[in-house]
Amino acid sequence: MKPNNRALRLLAGATAVAASAAAAALSAAATPASAAACPPPPTVVQPFTPWQDANDYVMTTGGTFEPGAAPWTLSGGAAVASGNAPNALDSPNDSHSLYLPAGSSATSACVTAPLIAGLVRFFARNVGSTTGQLQVEILVKGRTYQAGVVEAGSSWAPTPILTSNAPAYKGAVTYQVRLTPVGAGAAFDVDDVYFDPYHSR
Repeated sequence: MKPNNRALRLLAGATAVAASAAAAALSAAATPASAAACPPPPTVVQPFTPWQDANDYVMTTGGTFEPGAAPWTLSGGAAVASGNAPNALDSPNDSHSLYLPAGSSATSACVTAPLIAGLVRFFARNVGSTTGQLQVEILVKGRTYQAGVVEAGSSWAPTPILTSNAPAYKGAVTYQVRLTPVGAGAAFDVDDVYFDPYHSR
């Protein structure tokens, strides 16, 4: 995608959601999220059945990137932009996603869930260097765990099922997802970030 097209897309897609996310990035604390301040997961869905994945998932807090969704903590040029993944569960009015250029990072708003095992899956497309990767981490109880890297194509598609090395915490624990492009010129569009809070049962 040419730089001028990217700039136009970001300008056209910039909304109050992006402004809220930017404000959150500036004011976000580095301390671990408190379970008391994090919402419970939403309704369980099966968004990846067209891709032979019948696992149950829930949306990570703010993972639709639509107006009104809880903002993620964004840095390094990450921004909410126009464009939407081909998710049959999305509203027909959904039209936004997350743009992650090289040097950026994005961390989801927290959610409280039991028996975390750290299974993550979302929609992504590569809009930068073909050798770029997207690092995926989860943050649980103030600790960071690796969930792998994504090498997406130029069209929207689900990522592989990513399972982190987090232990199976019991009880209500906080959960966040952090996405970071890796490599010179790496850039990605991301949408509809899901996790499976009951994977360890």
